[in-house]
Amino acid sequence: MTAPHNNLQLDERLNFLGLDKEQRQYLAGLKSTITGTLSDSLDTFYKKAKAVPDTAKFFSSEAHIQHAKSMQIGHWTRIASGVFDSDYTKAVGAIGRTHARLGLEPRWYIGGYALILEGIIKAIVETELKGFLVEKKGKKVTKGISATIKAALLDMDYSISVYLDVLADERAKVEAEQKRMKEEQDHILSLLNSALDRMAQGDLTSRIDGVVPSEFGGLKENFNKALGRLSEAFTEIVDESHKIANNTRELTSATDDMARRTEQQAASLEETAAAIDQITNISKQSATRTEQAQAIVKSSAEEAERSRHVVSEAVEAMSAIEGSSQKITQIISVIDEISFQTNLLALNAGVEAARAGEAGKGFAVVAQEVRELAQRSASAAKEIRSLIDKSSQDVAHGVSLVNRTGEALNSIGEKVDDIHEHIGAITQAVREQAVGIQEINTAITSMDQLTQQNAAMVEETNASTHGLSDISNSLADLISRFNVAKTVPHQKHYRAA
Repeated sequence: MTAPHNNLQLDERLNFLGLDKEQRQYLAGLKSTITGTLSDSLDTFYKKAKAVPDTAKFFSSEAHIQHAKSMQIGHWTRIASGVFDSDYTKAVGAIGRTHARLGLEPRWYIGGYALILEGIIKAIVETELKGFLVEKKGKKVTKGISATIKAALLDMDYSISVYLDVLADERAKVEAEQKRMKEEQDHILSLLNSALDRMAQGDLTSRIDGVVPSEFGGLKENFNKALGRLSEAFTEIVDESHKIANNTRELTSATDDMARRTEQQAASLEETAAAIDQITNISKQSATRTEQAQAIVKSSAEEAERSRHVVSEAVEAMSAIEGSSQKITQIISVIDEISFQTNLLALNAGVEAARAGEAGKGFAVVAQEVRELAQRSASAAKEIRSLIDKSSQDVAHGVSLVNRTGEALNSIGEKVDDIHEHIGAITQAVREQAVGIQEINTAITSMDQLTQQNAAMVEETNASTHGLSDISNSLADLISRFNVAKTVPHQKHYRAA
């Protein structure tokens, strides 16, 4: 209960009692009178409390009584001051909680108030009614007020006692109901604990059986339904674990095969890469040599072209020689005719010289010499003609050979041109082939790297697959601890090798 709430209740009580500011000031004025009576009144109270067994048990010793007495004097001093605030409510609350903890019944507490009030009233009356004439009357008033207060407090005691008895009966009923509910709770908890214990041991077929109170029917139904669904779920898990084990075994076998094939493929690709690298080098060398051969063929084609020009010039020279031979033959024919005419003239001159006799002897000698010269010229011309004919034949044969050589050179030139074209095409093809092989080499190298990476990934996958197999086996071992509905005993033969 919070302080504002306590203060509100305090104000309500003060207003209901009419204990206003004026009365509280009047009470404060009687403080010395009130506190002066407390010691004797409390001694009377504690004397009676020690004599009654129900109250004597609350005090263990005389020191305990004196401590309680000092606390009571302090509290009544606070009351006599006429100040009722939050400190007052805290003090009253502490006293009430202490009495409740000790089990002090209100009747003894109210009886103590009656004794204290009796002493206070007596002191007030005696203080206010002093003198010979009123002293006797004051004693009578004191007795009357004391009797009235005690009667009122007695009635309060019984009323509160009845109220508390009713509360006690209600509390007893509540306690009986709580006991019954506790017994029912203990029963259902026992059933639940038994089912949970079997469940903890892996038996998912356990259920809460037997009759339970109606208020726990929903709990029983929900528990059995939940455990049934859990059993069904574990049954499916068992089936799925078997499938996982089989699939894991197949996957492990597949990854093992894949790992071996990947290793073989990596080795083959590595060998292929080395072979392609050698082919690339050979291709480069072939391209170089083909280019060199192309240069040689080109040079040969150029030499053949020059040879064709030389042959052409030789043919032209032979043709000129043949023309010159023909002209020489014509000249020899002219010389031969001249020799014939000269010989004929010499013969005629000899005849005429013979006719002349002695006078013609010198002319005859000249004619003879001319005749002999003409004969020698004819013989020389004949030999020259023979030589010219032979030379013409040789020149003709040479022209024929040169022509044939020219034709052969032309044919060779054409062949060399064809070879040059083919060599050029081969060179271009070899270049393209070298480029293609280089690209293939690059691709094979890249494939080799990728294959190596794939091999590493396959090894990791293989390791993960074996790990998955171990996890699957562990899962199977865990599941084998549970007994579920419609489930055959777990077999160990499906473990991956």
